[in-house]
Amino acid sequence: MIRKLFRNPSVALAALALLSLAGYVRMAFWFPLAPFYRQVPLADVRDFTPSLAAGAAYGLLVVALYGLYWLAFRLTQQGGLRLRVGFVLGTAVLFSLPLLFTYPINATDVFRYLIHGRITSFYHINLYLTPPDAFPQDPFLPLAGEWASETSPYGPVWEMGAAAIARLTGNDLYAGLLLFKLVGLAAFLACGWLLWLLLGNAPPVRRTGLTLLWAWNPALLLVFVVDAHNDALMLLWLLLGYWLWRRGHPEVGLLVMFLAVLTKPIALLPWVFFFLAVWRGLPVGAGRSRLVWVTAVTTLLLTFFTFLPFGSPFSLVARLAREAANYPGFSPVTLILLFIPEWGTLTMEQYNLILNLGRLLFLLLAGWLVWRTWHGRSPLRAAADIFFGYLFTAPAFRIWYTAWPFPWLLLDEGEGPREGLSYRLRVGLWFLLTGQLSVIIYSHLHHYRLDEASFPTHFIGVPFTFGLPFLLAALPGKLCVMRDA
Repeated sequence: MIRKLFRNPSVALAALALLSLAGYVRMAFWFPLAPFYRQVPLADVRDFTPSLAAGAAYGLLVVALYGLYWLAFRLTQQGGLRLRVGFVLGTAVLFSLPLLFTYPINATDVFRYLIHGRITSFYHINLYLTPPDAFPQDPFLPLAGEWASETSPYGPVWEMGAAAIARLTGNDLYAGLLLFKLVGLAAFLACGWLLWLLLGNAPPVRRTGLTLLWAWNPALLLVFVVDAHNDALMLLWLLLGYWLWRRGHPEVGLLVMFLAVLTKPIALLPWVFFFLAVWRGLPVGAGRSRLVWVTAVTTLLLTFFTFLPFGSPFSLVARLAREAANYPGFSPVTLILLFIPEWGTLTMEQYNLILNLGRLLFLLLAGWLVWRTWHGRSPLRAAADIFFGYLFTAPAFRIWYTAWPFPWLLLDEGEGPREGLSYRLRVGLWFLLTGQLSVIIYSHLHHYRLDEASFPTHFIGVPFTFGLPFLLAALPGKLCVMRDA
């Protein structure tokens, strides 16, 4: 369609980039950061779009941006363009500039990052044992919101960075928020550069297209720049370690990957499969034994020294276990927990049984993936699958979790000779989109049409978010815009 409007593919791509930029500028004016960053309670997307129609308009803007993004990808695959990675990442920077000044409408964790950083840098207290509300005199405490009484769920690598930002910006809240956003943008761009490098064996056209699928993705720009989520840094450590492994430094690569675990502990899930793949590639005997001992010693030392300013890592483990058990939300497991009371009373025994069944399913999946990786299956596939498995079986889900499998789907796509896009990658693309659109269900539809009833909201939201991507990815090409290019 776009080629019919512009004979020159370069002009067509420039038009798509300008239209996308216009959409992101619209977001910056619609959801401005500067007038509302001190607002208490913290705002969300519904505060800026206070009606079902306004929420639908926001959804249409996200869909339009996704459509422009998809047209740009298709254009890169038609052979008339020879793009450099500088253009792909440079336009991503251009899109991000207005988003730096956009309020974090779908997640306010960035405020928590800054408050936790202040606990470390100003009060010199162990934030794994002491929650923000222990400091009622802190001027930023009202911005902690629902997490004011909770300790940090993040690793020491992230918390050391947060403390540095908090010390650098002092009591300038706006500067602190912007700096966290810049960190998210830098990590996002670095991930894009690493993907480009790791896709070096793919045909040039395919390499460009897959990198663009990362750098221009509206959902990722919303998660990593607008909301400034630290998942970007976690993925950066994983990708950097994988790149080092591919460059012939597997032990160093695994150690760098372990920094992701010390940034956000969920990164331990894919780390296991990369370790297993490295181990399997070594000859039986001394090589494998050396890998085990070197990796064990270096990761333990890294854990010890990064936790040294904070105390024992076991307090973080206890915090994560409590969050996983006590804060279900927006997931298939939560839908089941809400379904039972519709037919009777949900007892504590039933609650624990459902949680344990979810854990059992996840452990069975993890065991199967370990077995498959042991027998030569790509760790890239295992990394994507274990993240998907966790999201489907854990009680807690947040929309930024949809980004976790995506870089591994892209890298796996670059290793095959296939044309078009695989079903797996199409599912990942749709999942990013349905995750972003689910906020309209859980916010606007929940409030304006469902009388804030949890069960009907989840009854609509969970199949939409988790089920629809698998259906849309399977549609025939003429019915599905996100089909083979």
